Amino acid sequence: MPFVWNKEVTSYEVDVFASSTLNYDRSIRLALDGGDTVSVKFPGSPPGDFVSIGSSFHQVELASHKFDEVYHLLQTEKPVYFTAYETGSPAIRFVGFSTSTESVGEGFVDSDA
Repeated sequence: MPFVWNKEVTSYEVDVFASSTLNYDRSIRLALDGGDTVSVKFPGSPPGDFVSIGSSFHQVELASHKFDEVYHLLQTEKPVYFTAYETGSPAIRFVGFSTSTESVGEGFVDSDA
């Protein structure tokens, strides 16, 4: 089923842990504008079908080396947008994080934050 999202992240929670049964050791839970929740897991090797969409709770899996980049964006930027889509046959899938337009040399503090 095709879907497209581009929603603002309103808050997040970070988990770092060890487990003998899970294939990942860190995750970030996002609250999105409109009430949706996304669990972002960071396994060593994400599956080909790395997007799972429910009615209001959704899961995506990104490679473990992406954790620091995503966490840094969430810590330092505002607003941050979460984008996901799946369409076509065979399926084309995309998951990403983005920010709003920023001035050159703005530095670490957003004037609009």
